[in-house]
Amino acid sequence: MASSITQAREGKLYLMCGGSEKAFRKAEPILKELAASVRFIGKAGEAAKVKALVNMVMNINTAGLAEGLGLGDALGLDLEMLRNVFAQTGANSRVLETDGEDMQNRDHSCFFSAAHAAKDSAIACELARQFGLELPLARATKEQYERMIAEGLGELDKSGIAELTFKDRHKSRGERERSGVS
Repeated sequence: MASSITQAREGKLYLMCGGSEKAFRKAEPILKELAASVRFIGKAGEAAKVKALVNMVMNINTAGLAEGLGLGDALGLDLEMLRNVFAQTGANSRVLETDGEDMQNRDHSCFFSAAHAAKDSAIACELARQFGLELPLARATKEQYERMIAEGLGELDKSGIAELTFKDRHKSRGERERSGVS
């Protein structure tokens, strides 16, 4: 499944299925009742690989959006205007639609936790390692989500990565210890 809680509630899931095609075809009518889209990916395990890649790209997009909005905020730009410009340009993404306003307003109600983002990013990085591929953006994103966990922010929604990128939003444990704040 590559969908959000909202999509699940609306019956608009995107299901990716792996296994025998015969079993898939037999279950397909039921699956179509649950989802807006159902796709047969291939043999068992193939859908899990695709899901890992979907989440890897989503996590990279989320981190990139947080950086763009964080820098825009530091530059004193109106973030609603900036989000509208992003939506009309090559900066557009589904993550902008689902997380942009939440990043701006610091509403990180959990739909997909930072801890899950770290786990899924690690899965993708491990798959890349197995094939001798370097994925610097995926690795950097994984490290940011792991930092969120280390800073006690792992149960925030993935959009909470903005807390690490917006100026003066979050002090690291080391910074808090140096300033005498716990």
